[in-house]
Amino acid sequence: MRKLFSIMNVSFLLIIAAACGSNEVNGKGPADIPVEWVNAEIQKNEPKMLDLLEKKSKALDVEDKAENKETIKQYKLTEWKANDEHYFYKIEYLDPTDNDRLRTDKMELIKTDSGWKRTKYGNINDFDKLVEDLKPTVLRELHDK
Repeated sequence: MRKLFSIMNVSFLLIIAAACGSNEVNGKGPADIPVEWVNAEIQKNEPKMLDLLEKKSKALDVEDKAENKETIKQYKLTEWKANDEHYFYKIEYLDPTDNDRLRTDKMELIKTDSGWKRTKYGNINDFDKLVEDLKPTVLRELHDK
């Protein structure tokens, strides 16, 4: 009986440790958001874009529906981690709606109670200054499949 109780305790502690160490909110990690954002942007899916923003933007209309179902296939994703609740991303992608033109989007993400959110609608003007003391990590190369 003592062995069973010990096994149950260890199992419980492992589950708690795994849950506390996860950076996911609602099943999504911060690195998922840049790809979701770009896909919503090329689809012109304004409700999805609004959902991914921390503060709602008047430039987006919750009533507009997606205009297409295109998604990016080739992209380079670079991450800068400020802390466990604050990340920066640069995503370079081939836009399937514009003859695979190379585009770049830079964003800041924060962890909220309702998930990872982009802090503002447009690119961050002082992005390079904000990430200059942080170590970049390339999560995916442009030609990875």
